[in-house]
Amino acid sequence: MDRPVIRILSIGLFALAAFMVFASPLTQGDAPPDLRIDIRHSGEANLRVVYEWRRAQRRMIFQTVAEGYRKRQWTIVPDGFEIFSEGGADYIRRAGGGRFRRVEIIARPDNIRLDKEYQPLVKYGERGALLYTGHFWPMIKSGGRVNAVFDFTPAPAGQVVAFGDRAMRIENWRSPEDHPAFVYMGPLAPVETQDVMALVDPGAPQWIAEEFNTLVPRAFSALSQLFGFTPETKPNLFLSANVEGDAGRLSYAGDALPSQFQIMLRGGAWSRPNAKAREVFIHSTIHEATHLWQAAARPASDETPEWIHEGAADAITAEARVALGDWNGAAFERNAQRARSECASELETGSLNGAAARQDFRALYVCGHVIADAVALAEGARVVDFWRALIEKAERAGGYTETMVYDLIEERTGDAEFAQAVRYFADTPLAQPGEEIEKLMTAARTAAGQRRPAASL
Repeated sequence: MDRPVIRILSIGLFALAAFMVFASPLTQGDAPPDLRIDIRHSGEANLRVVYEWRRAQRRMIFQTVAEGYRKRQWTIVPDGFEIFSEGGADYIRRAGGGRFRRVEIIARPDNIRLDKEYQPLVKYGERGALLYTGHFWPMIKSGGRVNAVFDFTPAPAGQVVAFGDRAMRIENWRSPEDHPAFVYMGPLAPVETQDVMALVDPGAPQWIAEEFNTLVPRAFSALSQLFGFTPETKPNLFLSANVEGDAGRLSYAGDALPSQFQIMLRGGAWSRPNAKAREVFIHSTIHEATHLWQAAARPASDETPEWIHEGAADAITAEARVALGDWNGAAFERNAQRARSECASELETGSLNGAAARQDFRALYVCGHVIADAVALAEGARVVDFWRALIEKAERAGGYTETMVYDLIEERTGDAEFAQAVRYFADTPLAQPGEEIEKLMTAARTAAGQRRPAASL
């Protein structure tokens, strides 16, 4: 059986109003866009994407996509352009050099599931497509994204869904989060509740749709109480399911973005309700939902380790399960012990801070969970309490760093040695990971025994 894949994202009582062409005006004072990206959906999952630049360019720069996706699945029309990769980026340029203002491509979905990376484009339900704008949005040389607007046109009888917007066509669109986003184009009608706007694949088994409908309002209520706030933008949720194939396969993949997350279920084990599938679905969906709250504090750069938010999301999910009444104290402790055991195994091949480079993504979750639990023990609080304080700090600083996390650990526990022990645990290849985990927990108990009262929020 596939190990559930979890990544760093309920349902309807009434329909939305009649469609219209939706134009999102540029906010007053915005500079005119340097680029217009016109995305048209074919009715299958293929897209026609036209780039129209205000000024002629020598090349377009894109954040690279794993497995050579663009070379395999993008076709530039007409001929005369080429795609190449260099220095961790993908480029489009004229084959013979020279400037250009317009490029048109045909983009196709990929059957390869990209590990720890957003899928550029996937078939979503019957005649629908879900795209991640980040892989269609060019970069600038100095980093960051080009000043661009998007136009989205679905196939006939289709619609566009992006956050709270739903229309037959959307023009001049920018994400309300100023961040790459998921956008759906196709015939599915979203449903909106007090908590979310969601698109659920009608091919998903009925029991999954019912579980989703029941879980989301409960989980959102619990997370709002734990974090002490509700996300400013109503979240956009997507759920798709392909339950054909191996009856023993149980694969859950989730992708979270600010105010959005998607769930992709694959395998025959999802076709009928069973205890294992239900547990994976509940736990993983709460984990993805937790990222919606964590997004209030964004990493300051790509250099900020993922274990900080992924491990905390795992630990906060456990706290939410207790708050929901799903788990008692014994179940909570068993979950924590599993994280410690799995972390010890994952760190046999290298350090936690080196895990992403060696593609040991599971370490980011379970070892980040171990650190989050140790910090909570040391400060005599919950993991979510630490994150509430981190959100407050990060909002003032414009993002959080690894150093900020260690500084906050020292501030809230009053123990510089414990903060240094956490840093050592993350940085160092450990000869005996299991023993080092026990040392970290002992250091946490020592800090707890001599701490000052935890810093108030």
